[in-house]
Amino acid sequence: MVAVTTAFSQTADSWIAQGNALKATGDAKGALAAFQQAAKLKPLSAQIQDEIGFLLAVEGNRSQAIPHFEQAISVDKAYAPAHFHLAVAAWLEQNPDRAIAAAQTAVKLDSRNAEYRLRLGSMLYDVGHNEEALVELREAVKYGPNRADAWNQIGLAEQKSNNRMAARQALQKAVTLQPTSTEFRNSLGLFLVDNGWPEDGIVQFKAILKQDPKEISAQINLAYVELQRGDYPKAATEFERLRNLYPDQAVIRYDLGLALKQQDRIEEAKKEFHEALRLNPDMAEAYYTLGITCWQNGEFVETVDAMRNAIRLKPDYGDAYYMLGTALKQKGDAAEAVKALEEAIRLNPNTPGPYNTLAQIRQSQSDLEGARKLFAQGAEVKKKLEMEQAKRLGTMGPATRTIPKLR
Repeated sequence: MVAVTTAFSQTADSWIAQGNALKATGDAKGALAAFQQAAKLKPLSAQIQDEIGFLLAVEGNRSQAIPHFEQAISVDKAYAPAHFHLAVAAWLEQNPDRAIAAAQTAVKLDSRNAEYRLRLGSMLYDVGHNEEALVELREAVKYGPNRADAWNQIGLAEQKSNNRMAARQALQKAVTLQPTSTEFRNSLGLFLVDNGWPEDGIVQFKAILKQDPKEISAQINLAYVELQRGDYPKAATEFERLRNLYPDQAVIRYDLGLALKQQDRIEEAKKEFHEALRLNPDMAEAYYTLGITCWQNGEFVETVDAMRNAIRLKPDYGDAYYMLGTALKQKGDAAEAVKALEEAIRLNPNTPGPYNTLAQIRQSQSDLEGARKLFAQGAEVKKKLEMEQAKRLGTMGPATRTIPKLR
């Protein structure tokens, strides 16, 4: 039990000591009150202002916390913890630019801090700056070599960069350091399944279920293995079983929809995608796959609606822009199709499809020179992709089939 002395006998330092003691017991509210008392006696303390902000954030009051981090920084611009805590709060408040800038400042001030490096790397990874993320994450494990969370994040970033062996080694390192982590075993297992080692992935999922037979993500991922193997009837059976056990899990509905779609059970698949979106309206991938399914069924109006919803949720969704342009073209709305296809090319210039579809529109508009250039660009991109794929096949083992999914 922490002793509490009366307010009139306290100094700022004794309030700080009391706040730290209360914080150590998990009493965030009591600690906050103690640091607020310390601030009355010592208002120009970066440490005290930062602690108040931190405890307010712990209590869920991030909007109130941020001014205290800012005040701490105004008192002492070199106080790294305040920059770091500001970064975390700004990220949670969905202000990534400010969060990354604050995290970068924290790293400059305390470059050997593995936590700061890891958080900055994770932020950069989430906003799509993968190579910059890897720089920070590698520094994180340099200063914190036993941080399983940093190794796991490195594995995810290496996978995004198509560095498969580096990804496998990093994900395996995370599991070795923290073998009871469901998150890290699932990350490793999914990577193995997606990259041509399904049996090794199954081993990871079964290890999770040995610890906890009811762990839902491992059950879902075991069924997902059958999707990747192409055994769609078995996958559908497994996901139907899981749907009955966990009817409120959007990802199960989505994966079941994929298994049904691959069997041309279109109406059943659409029903599952709609149900997934009812349970989780923020699943951009579900809107995209629903749109693909509608397009295959000749339902172009529905495809347009679905792709626009996918883009609303994920504004940099190049594939969705491509399919939106394709559906608009088939609807006869050439002007809007051109806008969507041009955006698809801007977002993902290494996909040949948008060039060819846009070329077809230009051709129909009698812009033969524009069409010729676009067809040539599409052919060049396709050739480059085929060369890269041949290189991967020759040096990295079997290529894997891509199935849209949420994990």
